[in-house]
Amino acid sequence: MAAGGGGGPGYHWSWSKLLPGFDALATAFGNEDAAYAIFSSWFICGIIVAAAFQARKGLDRARERGGTIQFVPDGRFSFFAVAELYTKGIYGMLLGAMQPKDVRKYFWLLGALFIYIFLSNLLAVTPGGLPPTAVISTNVALALIVFVVFNVEGIRRNGLGYFKHMAGPVWYLAWLIFPIEIVGLLVRPASLSLRLAGNMTGDHMVFGIMSDLTVAVLPAIFLGLGIFVSFLQAFVFTLLSAIYISLSVADHGHEAH
Repeated sequence: MAAGGGGGPGYHWSWSKLLPGFDALATAFGNEDAAYAIFSSWFICGIIVAAAFQARKGLDRARERGGTIQFVPDGRFSFFAVAELYTKGIYGMLLGAMQPKDVRKYFWLLGALFIYIFLSNLLAVTPGGLPPTAVISTNVALALIVFVVFNVEGIRRNGLGYFKHMAGPVWYLAWLIFPIEIVGLLVRPASLSLRLAGNMTGDHMVFGIMSDLTVAVLPAIFLGLGIFVSFLQAFVFTLLSAIYISLSVADHGHEAH
């Protein structure tokens, strides 16, 4: 396969190159990787929105039954059944990292992060697909959203206590602890971005190379590994985001300074 431009995820040709406007977008950004990321992101978002509408229709049909029967699965495979299973799974995962009230409040963000990252990652093992999460700019955008949310919510919930907490338990060590805490705060979005981009770039490269060098059974093994890595990276990104939000909104008002 022909290599893509930009030196990022473009190790193989992608079907997105056939879409109208791709060349113009690549020229505008100066490389093909950014264009791949944008078109792939739109594709994933389109899938999620379409599936959400279908799941909503299923929810409306269930509510029409009324009473307790609306909570009983109808036994059919549908977008609603998949969405319900997904929601329960992610909700349960987040309960291990956050308070129940915080899970309910921030589920819109964390649930969306997981499904978007997971589906984006799966493009790494899709013929002609290139994952937008292998482009650092995509991950920086996701990480910055999380960064803004946990800082804004931390300040809103704790006021000045949010910053006092960073100064440590005793005032005479604040000059040392506060800069360290600030650096650690700024490193969080960078670590989220680089970890995801590095793993997905490496996974896509390994799968592409092994598919070219081997036949029959071995590519299937690496396909399974690629799917597992796609899930794992979405899980780690979402879980770390939940932990960051949980730490920022925790009540620090009782601590002495």
